[in-house]
Amino acid sequence: MEIKTLVNKVNREIPSYIEGYGEVKPYAGPFATAPEGKKYAPNKTCSKPGDSKLVSSIREVLEKCEIKDGMTISFHHHLRNGDYVLNMVMDEIAKMGIKNLNLVASSLTKAHEPLIEHIKNGVVTGINTSGLRGEIAKEISKNNILGKPVVFRTHGGRGRAIEAGELKIDIAFIAAPACDPMGNMNGCEGKSAFGAMGYPMVDAEYADKVVAITDNLVEFPLKKISIPMIYTDYVVVVDSIGDPEQIATGATRITKNPQELLIAENAAKVLIASGAIKNGFSFQAGSGGSSLAVCRYLKDYMKENEIKGSFVSGGATGYLVELLEEG
Repeated sequence: MEIKTLVNKVNREIPSYIEGYGEVKPYAGPFATAPEGKKYAPNKTCSKPGDSKLVSSIREVLEKCEIKDGMTISFHHHLRNGDYVLNMVMDEIAKMGIKNLNLVASSLTKAHEPLIEHIKNGVVTGINTSGLRGEIAKEISKNNILGKPVVFRTHGGRGRAIEAGELKIDIAFIAAPACDPMGNMNGCEGKSAFGAMGYPMVDAEYADKVVAITDNLVEFPLKKISIPMIYTDYVVVVDSIGDPEQIATGATRITKNPQELLIAENAAKVLIASGAIKNGFSFQAGSGGSSLAVCRYLKDYMKENEIKGSFVSGGATGYLVELLEEG
């Protein structure tokens, strides 16, 4: 079939159709596309007084969720290189003989390299993510083990696609550092605490089934709630959901790549030249290596010129906390 090309708003020629992805909607410019349609509504579920959401194992919860070939499942990456949840769930799914799954992750890191075998074995045949690094990226980009394009979205774009039903999630698996038996969760308590639970909030609200996986089951009711029990179908207790010591590794360390450092230095120079770096200014910084390097350059400039900002939002990394602690 002859594939036509389109020209988008930034004058880049793109195909009108991509095999394994479908029809392409070209970028039309900022705010050119008005949202339309309705918010996706997940299937209703309920629990009666006396019912327990506690399930004894990953295998049992997969059976209760009636997982089957071709489903879409989701994960979040707050524990980054220390995450255990995605691998323990995928290993159990593979043992059940389930195939052809679409994996929707807020990001994939070095910790998730066991996915390579699940892709090669046909357990996973589609990936939607905001990040893809390490050996998984190499195997997919160089050896084409997935056989079709990975769909990349920004964190906000991922949320929009889920809300709109473009990405319909059948089962969401949420790593919860603190959780009570009814499924109230937060990310700020327990041995595996990682902070705010922003990434999986949209998954919890719109997935057909929501599974909280925790290594810190507390008495009901949990005092600080990030994701409420109204969205949670099942709770599974495991020995460990991950190693928080590995959060500040990999992409969340200042880059040592000379090219990326040069980009960061020039980005800082542009910000300074714009006149925006002055007393009371605010900024947002990502948690990637280049973004953190920009923060370092800005910090030096601010200290040298006695500039104090008002607030910074993140990726709330240790580098941003240092800016706070040093005034």
